[in-house]
Amino acid sequence: MFGGGNKVKLSDTVMQKAKVAAGILGCSVDEFVERAVETEAERTMAQTSNKEPSKEEVDEIAKQLQGLGYLE
Repeated sequence: MFGGGNKVKLSDTVMQKAKVAAGILGCSVDEFVERAVETEAERTMAQTSNKEPSKEEVDEIAKQLQGLGYLE
């Protein structure tokens, strides 16, 4: 899983925090950092995707706007 040759430089402060967090979770620092970066990357991509809303999402928004009195 690891050892692909990729390296990331972390400040001493961030590395210390990663070590503490990894210890709390019972995993290695590499596993913790990979999980944290993957989670943040997925969150960022989801927030910035330019996908069109589904019909269900549009219908739900319309219902909410009707409930607030913005739509009849």
